[in-house]
Amino acid sequence: MRDPDHLAWLANWYGLQCDGDWEHQDGIRIETLDNPGWMVTVSLTGTELEARAFTATGSGETMGGDGDPKTRWHDCQVASGEFRGACGVFDLGRVLGIFRDWAESRPG
Repeated sequence: MRDPDHLAWLANWYGLQCDGDWEHQDGIRIETLDNPGWMVTVSLTGTELEARAFTATGSGETMGGDGDPKTRWHDCQVASGEFRGACGVFDLGRVLGIFRDWAESRPG
């Protein structure tokens, strides 16, 4: 059975990428947005995900919405060697789950 804790999974994935170099120049950032919400940025450089195709996904409001913290939305894409997931205040788990589902999927 799959552990539903996406943050614990992400911490493990991060640990597996650390090789003495990757974590110094690349890594993961989780930041707040002012509209309000979250931005998750994961460097894919040097990981098995670097060349894997990702289909952008999004729902609900877009960035720059009405600012209501109850607004549910997300926008995930891969660009310039990074997974970027922006979302509303209550959708951080959803974005981490989207990254996890993609990372655990079989390519092709």
